[in-house]
Amino acid sequence: MKKTLVSLVCLLLLGSGVFALDKAAGGGLLVGGTFQGGSVTYSYYEDSYYGSTTTTYDWTFNRTSFGGFGFFSISQYLELNVAFMYKAGEAEVTVNGLTYSGDQAAGPQPTSALGLGAYGKYPIPISDTFVFFPTAGVDFEFNFEDYWWNDLWVRGGVGLDFFLNDTMFLRGHFIYGAAIPVGDTQDLSPEIGHGLLAKVGLGFMF
Repeated sequence: MKKTLVSLVCLLLLGSGVFALDKAAGGGLLVGGTFQGGSVTYSYYEDSYYGSTTTTYDWTFNRTSFGGFGFFSISQYLELNVAFMYKAGEAEVTVNGLTYSGDQAAGPQPTSALGLGAYGKYPIPISDTFVFFPTAGVDFEFNFEDYWWNDLWVRGGVGLDFFLNDTMFLRGHFIYGAAIPVGDTQDLSPEIGHGLLAKVGLGFMF
């Protein structure tokens, strides 16, 4: 009797489409925040009397990203994504105990960016309409404006699919991670940053 009930439940779930996640595609909107900083030391040679002077610049550059994304599931456990976003933030620089912000800090100008990523996920059906999944992966964000560095993100978090019918679903993503600066860092010595990314979108199975 128990085997029969288990079989019936599995058939119902399979019929509802919650396990049919091998191929899916969709897109939506994203918003995120990044907290990052660094420290740079410069030495200036003045003259033979004063010699050289060393100054350390401690800086932070906290920024917000928002834009759109698309995703494609090549299996129920692996998903590829692409994103196009706009980034803007405010820099702060501390020199000899004095802190400068805004225009005085001369931080990077707002920029657009392209993101490419790959994530693993493990679908866990909660009901015939909800599928929960832990997820982890990497994103590479390429920034188009000068005086920006690129970031390799290592992220992990959770997602939830809400099925509207057998093939269409709403998806929410909440992932947190570390941003590793790569490429030309403009001699700013950026440290590893961190931040939260949230996504909301619409997907279709096929």
